[in-house]
Amino acid sequence: MIEIMLLSAVTGTWPMWGGEPTHQALQTMKGAMTSAPVIKWQFNAHGCVEWQFSAIADCDGDGQVEVLLGSYADSVFCLNGATGAREWAFYLGDLVYSCSPAVGDVDGDGQAEVVMGSDFGRLYCLSGSTGAQEWFFAAGGRIESSPIIADCDGDGNTEIIFGSHDDKVYCLNGATGAQEWAFVTGGWVESTPAVADVDGDGQQEVVVGSDDTKLYCLRGTNGTQKWSFTAGGGIVSSPTIDDVDNDGQLEVVFGSDKVYCLNGSTGAQKWAYTPLIFVVSSAAVADVDRDGAKEVVIGSQDFYAYCLNGLTGAKEWSYLANTSVHTPVSLADVDGDDTLEVLIPGLAVSVLRALNGKDGSVFWSKLLSNDIHSPISGDLDDDGCIEIVVATADSIVYALDDAGGATNCGYVLGTSEERGSSAAFEFRAMGKGLYLFLPEQAWVSLSLYDASGRLVQSFWDGFLNAGGHTFIPGTGDRGVYLAVLRYPGGTKTVKVVK
Repeated sequence: MIEIMLLSAVTGTWPMWGGEPTHQALQTMKGAMTSAPVIKWQFNAHGCVEWQFSAIADCDGDGQVEVLLGSYADSVFCLNGATGAREWAFYLGDLVYSCSPAVGDVDGDGQAEVVMGSDFGRLYCLSGSTGAQEWFFAAGGRIESSPIIADCDGDGNTEIIFGSHDDKVYCLNGATGAQEWAFVTGGWVESTPAVADVDGDGQQEVVVGSDDTKLYCLRGTNGTQKWSFTAGGGIVSSPTIDDVDNDGQLEVVFGSDKVYCLNGSTGAQKWAYTPLIFVVSSAAVADVDRDGAKEVVIGSQDFYAYCLNGLTGAKEWSYLANTSVHTPVSLADVDGDDTLEVLIPGLAVSVLRALNGKDGSVFWSKLLSNDIHSPISGDLDDDGCIEIVVATADSIVYALDDAGGATNCGYVLGTSEERGSSAAFEFRAMGKGLYLFLPEQAWVSLSLYDASGRLVQSFWDGFLNAGGHTFIPGTGDRGVYLAVLRYPGGTKTVKVVK
């Protein structure tokens, strides 16, 4: 079993939901919003901005982040993160309902692309710098599943994985948009796929839900099924993958008629929690109360947000939102006190709430406009502190910031405080492996050393494509090891015990 002894993981400006393939919805950079935040800027998208609405990334390579979103105005917008000014827009001619943009270097040319689906069944790949179309793929049904960028087959090239209302999960070649494989389910697919090595075999799997009540685990290499699990209702919720019970194995958490936690290797149920009504939201996973164990935080159609014990699924607290919590919650240390807060969306309400992760009490609330959707956080203006981006059904996108103009807030305890390009890396232990997420292609060297400093295993030395990658230590001996990641901006380490 591998367990974290020292975690060096930096998310920086990169959001953990909408861009990261395991969907943990966790931001480790701190903020300074000790009271209700102020509006930094707002943007009129000229149409409702729904569900998992946006991404935060440097999509044009200028060293500054942008906010990417789609709207009912049939368009994808790229906004300056610091000011909210429009940098470019691409008119799809198709309604954008719930698909969030994915950002990454999909073709290996050193430039980021923006990948976005539409209601008429087209998946578009756009230049991150200009918004110009590079290619599109026509699925057989509307696309409400957000695309995920990852090297899911281990060939060193990036793929794009998404679902459609034609009852299929697609895997496309990132460079050309050509179909590499498709898996046919028994119902439409709105759930966004998660990609990780869920069973520790050194290969990536794709985990996704369907309206046919099944959660599927597919081989990333060819899309064939490894296992499936039948829930008590259709699955709109996107699966979250993490070692939620600290047993050294990965679990899959998702919502349906219940909140389910499954064994990642077999798909067997570990626990389930039954809310009053159906769950379409996706889960966030972290140690939100700082007790040394992880919790699962998820919203429900029954007007509650729940915090569940990651080991047992028992309820630790719940919050009555007085509205359907129908889009994902997100986790961030919004006030910089080294404890996490939970950002709660809500249907047909005008208030964004930040809850204390320890007990679910309201920390602050901010009046905005109708129907709060999927808040996410990131450093929009390079001041070293997070801002919050949230959209509404009233077409307005808001960026929220602390009132005092704080700088250099740092990172939650246990994470590195490096800045610059390294701030987009995520590097940590996950189950039996080491997980590395890159927002763009980069040169990396990853090696494993024993306690005496002897090289035990060399995982990678060279350029690695954007997306999520899992590396499995091959040593059979018990002991303490150090995984060392080297890259042009510095070095990160993860100590592991086997």
